[in-house]
Amino acid sequence: MRPHARHAGLVVQQLADETLAYDLERHRAYCLNRTAALVWQHCDGRTTLTEMATLLEAAEQTPVDEEVIWLALEQLRRARLLQEPVPWPVAERRYSRREMMRKVSLVAGITVLLPLVSSIVAPVTAQATTCVKSSDCSHCIGVGLPCCTPHNTNCVRVTHGCSCA
Repeated sequence: MRPHARHAGLVVQQLADETLAYDLERHRAYCLNRTAALVWQHCDGRTTLTEMATLLEAAEQTPVDEEVIWLALEQLRRARLLQEPVPWPVAERRYSRREMMRKVSLVAGITVLLPLVSSIVAPVTAQATTCVKSSDCSHCIGVGLPCCTPHNTNCVRVTHGCSCA
């Protein structure tokens, strides 16, 4: 099993301990905590779940159960941040975050790295009350919003990216 992250129709911003993804089609914003973001970054169609667990262990310097990867993939699937749903193994039981927390808390001395994908509805253009800087527009952040220029322009998509036009 080698999951593949969806990137088409998304605007992604990496922050210090989380990743923000804005879905241009559904007008929803997602916040991935560090664990979920690390899993999503390794959903390249080549990395297996076992390899993801190993990479996450190395990044966080703590043991990671493969069930943590499954929980992250389920949340990414629900947020539609994967190209295709990852079929849950028939033999495996699905765990909620609460059940996973209970299960992991029984193991003393292990840092809990539960993935979390939060979702909020982003305002439509008419509801937006702020403007977008030209530098942000050129990175396609704020498509459709008014630009912070005296020329009453909007951030629009052009051939190679976006521009205040």
